[in-house]
This record gives sequence, structure tokens and C-alpha cells, in this order.
Amino acid sequence: MAVLFCRLKIAQFTASQWAAIEGLGPTAMAMNMKATKTFLHVEDDPNDAEFVEKALKESSLSINLRSVRDGVFAKQYMEGHGKYADRELHPLPDVILLDLKMPRLDGFEFLAWLRTQSPPGQRLTPVVVMSSSSILEDVQRAYALGANSYLVKPVDASKFDECVNTLAAYWTLHARTPEIRNPSPR
Repeated sequence: MAVLFCRLKIAQFTASQWAAIEGLGPTAMAMNMKATKTFLHVEDDPNDAEFVEKALKESSLSINLRSVRDGVFAKQYMEGHGKYADRELHPLPDVILLDLKMPRLDGFEFLAWLRTQSPPGQRLTPVVVMSSSSILEDVQRAYALGANSYLVKPVDASKFDECVNTLAAYWTLHARTPEIRNPSPR
């Protein structure tokens, strides 16, 4: 009953807003309604990276998944350095899926950098921590550093798929993400 009510409310909202949307024209609609969301997955475990990729490919959602293997590469990606300089091939993400326990620059360090030292237009990028750690100190530290959500990775493969699909549906269909911009040329 609650799910049906939720769907009904969404349909009513969409119908009540449709006239205003039609008046915008196709160009404005395209600017306001991004059909495909870009997710940056920061994960050092190749098995977990593969599980996320597989789950997202099997979903019916329109997601452009980009993956890097640690915080150093994530930082380079966000800054557009090196092999990530071409924003057509490596667009800024709408959402970051972030592991915590990684070599070189871990998830906590990356999150601290993103929220305080990254280009100002990128600091609001939503971050979903996906970690095998359920330690309360890790959860609190991630939120204190600016994580938007903290998910403990399920061990069971079907629950892992369900978790990934749920978060993907939320961030692509329901949540409104900020517009993330490239830094202005100097």
C-alpha cells in the first residue's frame, strides 16, 4: 500500500508539473533533466568493482560508470589530470561510490580532500561510502568528513546486487544532485 501511494504521489507531481516543463522547450528540458548519471566508483578490490559493474549493467538504469582503484586516481580524476584530462571521456561524476580501506590515499583522506581542497564547484558531489567496515568509528568519521550515505557491503552476492540497485535507483531516479562544474580556466 505504501509503495502504491508513493508511486501515485510521484505520478501526480509529474502530471501537475508537465505543463511548465513543456513550456521550457527541448533545450531547456535537456539542461534541467539529465537522463544519464555518471557514477565514479573508487574501489581497490577488483572483485567488488566487478560486482558493482555487473549489478549496474544488469539494471535498467541509465548510468555512466567510471572506475578508479584508489584515492590517488580518484583525486586525479576529479582534477582532470593526466589520463583523466578529457572530460568527454571522463566526465565529472554526479555521485561518487567510495571504498574506505585502500592503499596510497584511503577513502577518508580522499573525502577530506574532496570536501575541503578540491575545486569549489566539486565539493558538493554526493559521496556514498561503500565499505565492508561496520565499525561505528568508521561510520561516524565518514559522516563527519561529509559522506552523504554509508553502506556496509553485504557478503551475500544477491544482497550485494540488491544494495547496489537500490542506491543506484535512489541516486538516478529520486535524488536531485547538484550541478558539478569543471574549474574555470586560469
